Amino acid sequence: MSHIFSPKKLLNILILFELTNGPLHGYALTSSFEEKYGWKPSQTQIYNVLKSMEKEKIVISEEKIEKGRVQKIYSITEKGRSLLNHAKDKTQNILMNKFSQLLFFMQNFSGLEESEESETFHNFIGPTLRGLKEISCIAFLLLKVSPEETQKIIADTISSLKEIAIKNNVQYDNCNEKCE
Repeated sequence: MSHIFSPKKLLNILILFELTNGPLHGYALTSSFEEKYGWKPSQTQIYNVLKSMEKEKIVISEEKIEKGRVQKIYSITEKGRSLLNHAKDKTQNILMNKFSQLLFFMQNFSGLEESEESETFHNFIGPTLRGLKEISCIAFLLLKVSPEETQKIIADTISSLKEIAIKNNVQYDNCNEKCE
């Protein structure tokens, strides 16, 4: 299975994404990841990435005294914002490519034999891809502010699609294997 980003690059992207909301220190980043994504990277991991990103001028730090202790507060730079936008574009392009591959597979191997049926299927590809792109974008944005509700809607949508598949006698048991 190919990955869009390596785990290290994904952590970089998540850190940059969090810093778009304002400056944070490493502990606040870790807490935010745990709260929003149910994942708690180690403090060492966070600070190593922040240090590396600071060397690359993707983030900058400022020392402040909080509760009698010196804290390094990190902010995203314009270079960091540019990298984040590039990662967003790259992700969207890869996802659109994967959706296109899936739909191509479905069309060519789903038994669409009659040309009229195939043409009808083609008419749905564009709007379907745009709809899936919009759903993905909105879901990604909502995961930040309302992860539980968003995950519930996604689960409900999958459940509804499975009901339709069952009603129409469409086998979906190996969908994950076919889509990878």
